[in-house]
Amino acid sequence: MAEIGLRGSAVRDPGHREEQRRRILAAAAEVFARKGYEAATMEDIAAQMGVSKGVLYYQFRSKQELVVETRRATSGAAVERLGEIVRRPGSARERIEAALRDLAAAAFDPLAKHVILLPVLHGLDKQHLDEVRSIERRYERLLETLLREGVAEGGLVVDDVKLAAFTLIRACFGPAVWYRPDGPLTRDQIIDRLVVQLLRSLTVEVS
Repeated sequence: MAEIGLRGSAVRDPGHREEQRRRILAAAAEVFARKGYEAATMEDIAAQMGVSKGVLYYQFRSKQELVVETRRATSGAAVERLGEIVRRPGSARERIEAALRDLAAAAFDPLAKHVILLPVLHGLDKQHLDEVRSIERRYERLLETLLREGVAEGGLVVDDVKLAAFTLIRACFGPAVWYRPDGPLTRDQIIDRLVVQLLRSLTVEVS
């Protein structure tokens, strides 16, 4: 059976449609990061792609639907990666280090940047805001689970797991605000140093 698009017509080339969808999400993420959600328009996103608004509306009904999809693509993928890390064998500390590295790398991902720079989406209705927050909360709960394992193993000191998880997330996202490609440190150097510093803040010192 042929796939049906939003306008009710058959999709002749699903592969092309999916590629176009990825391009729309990338363009939208760039515009949302630069202008903010409320100021951004569908016209801005179409201009970023160099296409007409009709191309966007062929795949997305509204700006709200589009921003939810950009965040689902980025935050949803992050949840899947963290879930895989949580399920790995090995110590909690090793898995927390892997989780922090993955999280810090997101600060350099153009598609993820709008999620980092726009932590609260003013202008979304409750339904769409709840969809966004449900994805983010899944990530937070997974990280909290990992931190609790580290405390139980005796390798970490965490007084408030929720506060620690939120602090780690925001710290890892910091480079998205200030990093410059022509700066003194490379992307990998920043990730390495940031992860080491954050692990030190959580680790029990053995005398």
